[in-house]
Amino acid sequence: MRGETPMRMATPNASDAAGFLAGLDPWDVVFAVLSVVLGIVLGVLARRGTTAVLARVPNLTPAVAKRIASGVRTTLILLGVGIALSFLGAPIQPVIALAIVLGVIAVLALRGVSENYAAGLVIQTRRPFVRGDVVRIADYEGVVTEINGRSVTVRQFDGAIAHIPNSTVISAPFLNESERTALRSEVEVRVRYTNRDDLDAVVQSIRTACAGVDSIVDGKHAEVLFVTIEPTRATLSVRYRHAPTHRGTSRSDMVAAVHAAVADRDAVVTSQRTDPPLTPPAVL
Repeated sequence: MRGETPMRMATPNASDAAGFLAGLDPWDVVFAVLSVVLGIVLGVLARRGTTAVLARVPNLTPAVAKRIASGVRTTLILLGVGIALSFLGAPIQPVIALAIVLGVIAVLALRGVSENYAAGLVIQTRRPFVRGDVVRIADYEGVVTEINGRSVTVRQFDGAIAHIPNSTVISAPFLNESERTALRSEVEVRVRYTNRDDLDAVVQSIRTACAGVDSIVDGKHAEVLFVTIEPTRATLSVRYRHAPTHRGTSRSDMVAAVHAAVADRDAVVTSQRTDPPLTPPAVL
């Protein structure tokens, strides 16, 4: 209305701040300062104590122990600051509400990171594999080169580097092929023969060829098993053992050696499993 003066918003100035400080109880200020100092001191002591305790945990790396101890220290310092604010008259309810909101946002935003971090703790504590082991995780197979808080690094046999999230590692089955000194592989042989003596001669020639392959473990104990036998053809499975890192080399050497043993026959040697041909049996 005419004649009324407009309302003006009060702006804080130095006198207001001085009035706020003058209205504080000196003991509240002392307790606030003590809360901050005590939070810092307890945080440092808790960090040292946590580091000492975690050092006794088997298979826990120093990097992981350091991160846990730092989190304990930060939590205690923030707790001391929050108590100091309550002594200075700050309403604690908005602070708690803000902490809850920020906590929920952090959980939603860092859910994947926290899952990988927790999975990394499990991997580094239990140690199902270590650096240098040959592993098969999901569709990746190779040598473990690094284990950290986020992922497992695997150098595949073709030279490619795979960074596999820790959560993926522990959420699905994986194989540690280095837990045993030798792995078993096989080569399939499809060969024609004339009679049983001729088939026995084929088996003996394959065994002799396996004994001369240096890249497999104890070639004299290679197995030659019958898969299918028909009147004029047979399918054989040649099983052999090799070091975990020599899969490709031993496979190539075995295919070459077995092929040389049956080179004078109508035969096929392969290291790849194939479906049987859709042909009727030779004799009903």
